[in-house]
Amino acid sequence: MKTKNNNWTPKALISLFSLFLLTLCISACSKNDSAGLSVSAYVMAANTAEASVPQDFYVDNNKINTSGMAYTQATAYTDVKAGDHQLQFKTSGSATVNSSTTLSAAGSNYYSVFYTDDKSTVTTKDDHSAPKSNKARVRFINLSSALNSSVDFGISSGSKLASGLAYKAASAYYDVDAATTFSLYAAGSSTVALNIPATIQAGHIYTIFISGATQATISYHVLVQD
Repeated sequence: MKTKNNNWTPKALISLFSLFLLTLCISACSKNDSAGLSVSAYVMAANTAEASVPQDFYVDNNKINTSGMAYTQATAYTDVKAGDHQLQFKTSGSATVNSSTTLSAAGSNYYSVFYTDDKSTVTTKDDHSAPKSNKARVRFINLSSALNSSVDFGISSGSKLASGLAYKAASAYYDVDAATTFSLYAAGSSTVALNIPATIQAGHIYTIFISGATQATISYHVLVQD
């Protein structure tokens, strides 16, 4: 009668243990990947095209706004899954696509999407980290097709913050004192082209954009990001 030998050799034990560790690693990586894909990103949209009719904003063919966005109007942030998304601006109430782009959204990040005078789309990544204590945070975007050259932004009667912003360009973010007001200049000029007496409050984050399809209609607009 034969006797079954259940003794494991050291080599067999090492192989079994290695296989066990590999299985645990694959399982953990799979869970992390799934968790990463399930994390939301956040997208808002604004109509900065002066001559446009009201626009509807779509993410992956799902309309986000409840009513058409007229010039200077914006949506609130809406959450989307991390990953690639098709973004579209359509003439409100119709299927006419005026502008389309793809956003590769990273989880926990915020994005703004602007519809511009030439029926194109500008997408920016937004900073939602808290400003310094007792400060506000602000950035500037040049979305005026009427400006024939780059522009600078600065603190009223003070130093310049952002220089040489071409059409569709966005500046970095700056932490500034509450109640700070700003000015727009032609690039390299010290002559104020537009006063920007925006109401800036400590603890908040702002995007200030310039729009206007003609020299006579250039104006500033303030979006509160938080």
